[in-house]
Amino acid sequence: MTHLALWFYLCINYVLSHKLNEVFSWKQLNYDINGVFYKKNENYERRPDGVYFDDDLEERDKFFLQYNNVPIGFEYDGHRVFVTVPRRRHGIPSTLNYVRLGDKSPSLHPYAAGSKLVSVYRPRIDVCQRLWMVDTGLLEVPGERQQVQKPSIVIFDLKTDKQILKHELKDSDLFNERTSGGLTSITVDVNKSKCNEAFAYITDLATNSIIVFSLSAKTTWRIEDPSFVFDKTALNFTVAGHTISWPDGIFSLALVDLNGRRMAYYHPLMSTNEYMIDTEYLKNNSFKGNNELLGNRGPKTQSGSHAYHEKSKTIFFANVANDAILCWNVEKKMAPENVAIAVQDHEKLVYISDLKVIGDEVWVLVNQIPRFVFSTLDTKEPNYFIHRSQVKDLIRNTVCDRKC
Repeated sequence: MTHLALWFYLCINYVLSHKLNEVFSWKQLNYDINGVFYKKNENYERRPDGVYFDDDLEERDKFFLQYNNVPIGFEYDGHRVFVTVPRRRHGIPSTLNYVRLGDKSPSLHPYAAGSKLVSVYRPRIDVCQRLWMVDTGLLEVPGERQQVQKPSIVIFDLKTDKQILKHELKDSDLFNERTSGGLTSITVDVNKSKCNEAFAYITDLATNSIIVFSLSAKTTWRIEDPSFVFDKTALNFTVAGHTISWPDGIFSLALVDLNGRRMAYYHPLMSTNEYMIDTEYLKNNSFKGNNELLGNRGPKTQSGSHAYHEKSKTIFFANVANDAILCWNVEKKMAPENVAIAVQDHEKLVYISDLKVIGDEVWVLVNQIPRFVFSTLDTKEPNYFIHRSQVKDLIRNTVCDRKC
């Protein structure tokens, strides 16, 4: 590489990475539970007035094993940032937690501790100030999987922090015992003037379906389609030196209002294609034959979560295959030349586990999960991040900018 090429490369990466504003970073997660801090492994839940002994417990019985706590999803209500820690290993005190802005590495506070949640991935807040999530009911410990309770949709009223609904999924929603582990994302479709008529779309990446929930009817139904299945040709990309070949199907839905219709844009994790369907076909269970292949994003564009910013007409993608956030203006054809890397960082964006558009900002949670799964995290260095970026900064001078 010539000096000029090296300079250009370093400048481009400086510009791209400096679009990120760090909200939080953690070397490892710790907790503040009722005023008791957990910053190292603990066999028991402790109380200020208690006396405890370090008994020789099995790992499955230990209260807090710090290294095993990996954040996966998040939400922001303007006051608190909710952070989830699914129970994929032993020693996780709380699956749904919150922190407040200010401290860069805050302790997690359990949210709604009495709700008996088992394992939550990516919660979402709707326009009616309700926090929605899927509790998979699954202890997803390798070699020790245990379905503690049926998967369920859980809703909290953020004005009171009270649980207002728990709806168990039906047997017909679950293809087999693998399904519950794939219920990792939920999208809420609701009009602010009709809060009781909400629908929720749960993606099932393990057994390739969308589970639709009608709040007014209190019922669910399962939809399957070949477009939900992973693409074999999109397997085997590299993250942090590790080859990723997870056969993950449909991962995320982004809702876009287009010419008086609400469209759902979706894709499997292991695919570079993007699809679209009118949400009316989801709501009336008439999906078959009504979806559309929009096109292909291009090589190394495998992405997890994605979300839409209405003002700029842009969808942002958590591009896990390239340590990047991608952008695409929905007014343009879905094709590689119309998809841009909005920001890229091979240290601070190593596996974007969740992405949200909040106002005129894009927020992401990064957790380096391939390193956790296939090797070992360096606990002396930051491993987990939440970043925020201005939409205008992300799309500036890219093909996503409507001015270009």
